[in-house]
Amino acid sequence: MATNVEKANKAAEKLAETTRDSYQTVVDHAVGLQERNVRFAQGVVDGSIKELRHQAESNRAMTQELVERAEKQREAYQTLVEQSLDAYLDLAYAPLSYYKEGLQVAKKATR
Repeated sequence: MATNVEKANKAAEKLAETTRDSYQTVVDHAVGLQERNVRFAQGVVDGSIKELRHQAESNRAMTQELVERAEKQREAYQTLVEQSLDAYLDLAYAPLSYYKEGLQVAKKATR
């Protein structure tokens, strides 16, 4: 009878051992999957951060270029307005300069 009990105990131990090994295999596999998922998620986050930084730098460079171009446009408009105003004033004062020259010629003639 002790032999049957010993056999039953050994069989129970063997069952417990194989069950433990099976669970250990499942746990090891789950841990491995979790580690891969963490690396994957970290890669996604790192890639996203890298891309966002690249886009932010690109936007900053474009904004800087637009500011520089706007300044050049402002300077061009200012030059255009100044030259237009000078031309208008020359046109407006042209009759007065002819009148002034006529007065000077008349003064010289009377002397």
